[in-house]
Amino acid sequence: MNALHQFNEHLIVGHVEKGKQLGRKIGFPTANLNLVEELMIDKGVYGVYVYHHSKKYLGIMNVGNRPTFNDGDHQTFEVHILDFHECIYDEYLTIEVMFYIRNEIKFDQLQDLINQLQADAFYARKKFRLLQ
Repeated sequence: MNALHQFNEHLIVGHVEKGKQLGRKIGFPTANLNLVEELMIDKGVYGVYVYHHSKKYLGIMNVGNRPTFNDGDHQTFEVHILDFHECIYDEYLTIEVMFYIRNEIKFDQLQDLINQLQADAFYARKKFRLLQ
């Protein structure tokens, strides 16, 4: 968890690129980030603040290799912005990691992933309320 603590002083900046749009199909669209600067952060799901056009949003970010989708071993940074429905391809987002939620998990059933993402979003909203 040491990797998380170092980001309390740093922001992650990434360019939003079009992905496979799998998150959109299950009700959790994500911004797939191509990071401006390489960094090390532990795999897992995080509660994050997302800055877009000088507005701050709440989000959950997965860092890892998307094991449920057998998507290879390359590391991805995917952010689901809560209560956000804009098209932001080819734009830049700034991400502030606030807290760790859980390890990245491989789910056998897609519905299990959807249920976990709903639980992650619920947990993140609750935790963000405590931070305010």
